[in-house]
Amino acid sequence: MKISDNILMRNEEIIKTVRRKFQTLAPVLDERSRRVWAAAEAEALGYGGQSIVAAATGISRTTITGELVRSKEGATVDRGKRLRSTGGGRKKLTEREPGVLSALESLVEPTTRGDPENPRNVSTTLRHPGKEISEHRDT
Repeated sequence: MKISDNILMRNEEIIKTVRRKFQTLAPVLDERSRRVWAAAEAEALGYGGQSIVAAATGISRTTITGELVRSKEGATVDRGKRLRSTGGGRKKLTEREPGVLSALESLVEPTTRGDPENPRNVSTTLRHPGKEISEHRDT
């Protein structure tokens, strides 16, 4: 066995240990504390720690590095504040394109059957509903 093989085996053992720790803690960590824990674990491991923690947890190395930089700058967290800004994220499709729901319903309506109170029993399959809606909208 070469020295490099021994180092690789040791790294695999460390990755397994870090993974077990992360799996134990993950259910109780929020987004911010997950990053802080990963950065602290990487710093404790020393050289190569960021790569090891990234491999063990699936957290990006750049995320871990960014958190290390923030912690060295002395960034603090106000526990009462939200992690993300309100209103963030993707808007609902029905908000972006108000006519899409009626277009979809008119596309599905000819092929529905059964209870008129629950008209979601469709007798045909649409492989590409977006394409069908676009064609329907154009006509």
